[in-house]
Amino acid sequence: MNTGRQAVLMWTGLVVAVLAGVLSFLSWDRADQVAGVVSAVVGVAALGVGVYGALGPPRGPDVRVSATGRATSRGGGDANTGFAAPASTTPPGSVSVSDTGDAEGDGGSANTGFRQG
Repeated sequence: MNTGRQAVLMWTGLVVAVLAGVLSFLSWDRADQVAGVVSAVVGVAALGVGVYGALGPPRGPDVRVSATGRATSRGGGDANTGFAAPASTTPPGSVSVSDTGDAEGDGGSANTGFRQG
């Protein structure tokens, strides 16, 4: 289990324990009112977390590349006339590459489209 999940479980347990302690010292009527408010807040928070989870992972920015020039690489380098994104856990948004120039890699790599990583 990763530390983020452990922290969530720890804080949830702590909040439940504090809430139980507070409710045990209140009169029945007052405890009923506090429990109703807490239930409403937790319900709205759970709805927000559910919608956030349904939206999927965050996306990077949209990228558009067009009408680039020529690139030549010699001796093991990189030639790029398109879009080369770094390796990332966040996928890019939409990527549009058109009318890119020639890329020539002599002993290296060449890219005229899209490459990530």
